[in-house]
Amino acid sequence: MKRILNALMITCLLLSGLAACGPDEKEVKVIVQKPDQGEDPGSGTGDDNPSQPASNDVEVTFVTANAHNVTMSKVGDKEYKLTLSGEDPYIFTAALGSDLGDGMRMVEFEYKYPSEVDIFQLFFAVNGAPSEASSAKYGSLPATSAYKTFKTSISKFRQAGWGKKGDCLRFDPGQIGKGDMYVKNFIIREMTEDEKKAEEEAGANEQAKIQMAENLSAYLAKDYPSSVDNVTVTSDKVIIEGKTGGSGTFVLADICPWQDVTEMKTFPYTEPVDGASFKVTLDRVVKSREGINYDRVFSKWAVVKVEGENRTLDSHARYADDVEPVESPEAVPLRNKKGLGAGNIDLYYQDCKEMGCGSVTMNVLLNGIIDRQGAEYVYGGIPYAIGNWKAEVDRMVAKCKDAGVVVSAIILTQTESSYKDPENSGGYYTMPNLTDAKSFNMYAAALTFMASRYCKDTPGRIHHWIMHNEVDMGSEWTNMGDQPMMRYLDRYIKSMRICYNIVRQYDQNAYILGSYTHNWNQADGNYRPKEMLEKTVEYSKAEGDFRWGVAYHPYPQDLTKPEFWKNDTQSTWDMDTKYITFKNLEVIDKWIKLPENLYKGETKRLLFLSEQGTNSPSYSDRDLELQAAGGAWAWKKTARLDGIDAIQWHNWADNKAEFGLRIGLRSFEEGSWAAFSPKPVWHVWKAGGTKDEATVLDPYLTTLGLSSWEGMMRPMD
Repeated sequence: MKRILNALMITCLLLSGLAACGPDEKEVKVIVQKPDQGEDPGSGTGDDNPSQPASNDVEVTFVTANAHNVTMSKVGDKEYKLTLSGEDPYIFTAALGSDLGDGMRMVEFEYKYPSEVDIFQLFFAVNGAPSEASSAKYGSLPATSAYKTFKTSISKFRQAGWGKKGDCLRFDPGQIGKGDMYVKNFIIREMTEDEKKAEEEAGANEQAKIQMAENLSAYLAKDYPSSVDNVTVTSDKVIIEGKTGGSGTFVLADICPWQDVTEMKTFPYTEPVDGASFKVTLDRVVKSREGINYDRVFSKWAVVKVEGENRTLDSHARYADDVEPVESPEAVPLRNKKGLGAGNIDLYYQDCKEMGCGSVTMNVLLNGIIDRQGAEYVYGGIPYAIGNWKAEVDRMVAKCKDAGVVVSAIILTQTESSYKDPENSGGYYTMPNLTDAKSFNMYAAALTFMASRYCKDTPGRIHHWIMHNEVDMGSEWTNMGDQPMMRYLDRYIKSMRICYNIVRQYDQNAYILGSYTHNWNQADGNYRPKEMLEKTVEYSKAEGDFRWGVAYHPYPQDLTKPEFWKNDTQSTWDMDTKYITFKNLEVIDKWIKLPENLYKGETKRLLFLSEQGTNSPSYSDRDLELQAAGGAWAWKKTARLDGIDAIQWHNWADNKAEFGLRIGLRSFEEGSWAAFSPKPVWHVWKAGGTKDEATVLDPYLTTLGLSSWEGMMRPMD
């Protein structure tokens, strides 16, 4: 979400006519570089041994003009105090007075700050214009009372043209300012020989990632000679059936979640197959595979052709089609489309009842369930400790049971946890580490513990599982480092499949939902949701379909402005629209119902609008009226679109920490407004779907400029 708001602030700055870079009488001399992360000079971690500046280092000066929630003072020779306060603090540097030399490819500085910087970001502004596309996020900077060095390669931005006369930097030290940050010796310099070598190695690694992404696309599109046609998992066996194509020698490969099918040159776990058709029956659990007792319910199976020493993939790899259930609870249908999210106090659950809500979302920190070894829960032969979040989830699901709502759990793994992916570069949450057997086992252990406990009525039930958050903005919400889309998506689908093959054993009616922002055929973040979803369909066709759905977040284009019906000019009724917001929900309603997107070609997938709301910029009567009108539109349009199964309004209550937004149904304390006072939109949401709907919602037609609710609808070809 911050990325969107950041872009809005930049836009406002540029439209205001203020120069982003320029001279100022209050300058801070600074020199630029970044922290080491292993051997990668572009990774951004701390280093207590700063490089010695060379005579040709370029000093950069901060300027006070256009700083946001930052004040600056000089406290020593090349040492400065930046006082950070409020949301999204940042400060610009003066424009370069001349072009940088080609070899100037490192930024370095020393800093000390008593708080952790959650996400440090540099904008490489060309001709004074910062943009998200020309910026880098370096993850967190640890709190430190002694100076630490940060250094980073800026070759990527130099190659893209940054570093000419008139260009500058924007220095963004975190989401929320928390006091005094000291910075000294901030320079742009040449690389050392070791840094050049590390960058070459990083470049080779980047090419390998790109090649893997290309391999995955080719794999999905390929028509292989052989096939695996069905995989059945019983309580103790796995039965794999398929066909081999042509003559030759073939084996059946057992591919584990920590293995990448397109990159394998050898296949360590295989079984022989004979004849044009085969049926292989194996034990479900394999003892001591790479340090764990491995459950083959997670495997996908492929035919491999053997030609001398060469082994070549000869089919797509197929996951389990059928898994024998441990338990079979009855399906719980949604009683209506109305839902809530982001609440967790008694008043929230009272609102669920009073409003007659049918569904809610709730966050679950998986690392609060299991994050280390212990002695309380054994999975895969490894004992784990159960964390404090078990009691919290127990309480939440019990409250939801009492409120009579369907629950979708948003499964999150915090970046600074044992789940951290090796390539993670920061962000609020991480893609879970699935690169080795023991990391996979901990992830599967936590999900199995949850499914076995919360797919039943006591203490309460989780009905659907939303995997991670806004994966198209992976750098912030599901971080796996800088990845080509296909490599990132392949890991995400593995995560979804692991959860699915666990949950389906305890609840055959549960859906696994992918989480996406309001972007559609545009990447304000890292990737385009439309492309990711289309490729997910391809994965399902190639590797066997599963019960996945979509948890979409159709916020307005500009989250701060409630009048989306006027402002959302890039939300069109085209299937390639840049955004899907409340304005053009018809697009995703159509997409989810297209024949090629149906589950096994027959059943519409679940579609939740699981996070969104209209903002009231203030608590003025006009702003509250506009917010309520937007809520009325959202309800009325959602109710008319049968492809959308539910909408969970987020936030339930305004939150002062949420980037300045007031998108809740209830207020925070301000002026004459007491905390948790119902706003006009609260009454709109309560009335939706009841006998009071027309009385409460129809007066907002005038605000929306409509003569009837049908006027907001658009037919889709």
